[in-house]
Amino acid sequence: MLNAKPFFGETAAAGTTVEVDFGDNTVPKKYAIGYWSIRGLGAPLTMMMCAAKVPFTLFLYDIVEKGSDGWTSAYFAAKGKYIEEFQQPLWNLPFCIDREQERVVVQTNAAFSHIGRVCGMFGENDIEASECEQLLCEIYDLRNVMTKYAYGFDNSDAASALANGKKHLLKLEKWMDLQSKKSGNEKPVHLVNGKFSAPDFHLYEMLDQFEALAAANNLDLYADLERMKVFKELFKALPENQFYLNSWLHTELPFNNCMARFGSLPGPKTYSHGISSKYASWRGKGVVNLSP
Repeated sequence: MLNAKPFFGETAAAGTTVEVDFGDNTVPKKYAIGYWSIRGLGAPLTMMMCAAKVPFTLFLYDIVEKGSDGWTSAYFAAKGKYIEEFQQPLWNLPFCIDREQERVVVQTNAAFSHIGRVCGMFGENDIEASECEQLLCEIYDLRNVMTKYAYGFDNSDAASALANGKKHLLKLEKWMDLQSKKSGNEKPVHLVNGKFSAPDFHLYEMLDQFEALAAANNLDLYADLERMKVFKELFKALPENQFYLNSWLHTELPFNNCMARFGSLPGPKTYSHGISSKYASWRGKGVVNLSP
């Protein structure tokens, strides 16, 4: 049973709290997700909850300018308090709050796995669950290529980032070949047994980001990746995904945080310290209700 005061029901450190429901805002929200006020790793978790129509709370933490060239966030001070109050020394973003079980699940793929099971999107048996786990790890490796480029960790250029990303996407292309042979479906739209699963959502977000990077540099992401192209197009068109894809959580949030050289403004464009804050409409929204 949920208490009258929900476990991690609110936090002043989040610039925006989004209460997501599906027609009845009196239904208790048993789960919450916390992440930066960007798409990043939060987007696929949010998209999955929306597709499954599971009511939830989304806490978005802003990063803002500090001085002439620095950055800060209310999250930095709050994190230590969260660790102590909720007895979770592994705390990190993203985090998942399970209010029924009164516990906090942290670390990216653990959060994906937990939310996947909540949504009934983590396979139907141990073999399929293992496939979900393997795919989540591979897609996280793909994501690491993007973050290294976007935040300038490895000084690579866009062409190198796309080439490195395609190494992982070619593996997923071959995975989809196997799915097609197993199912007899020439155009599979899901990674595991023809049904929604957690890795579907992370792959969609990463394809969206790499596609935008390729387009910005007049490069073709999908050369030799026909199955990835088909997956992206068909997954985007699924009715279960329309609520999220048409919401401001998808259209208004940038791919990456404001210090990134790629995707730090919607478009994607690049955020300029001290100049672009007037365009950061996604910050500090307070409490927002969102429903279809």
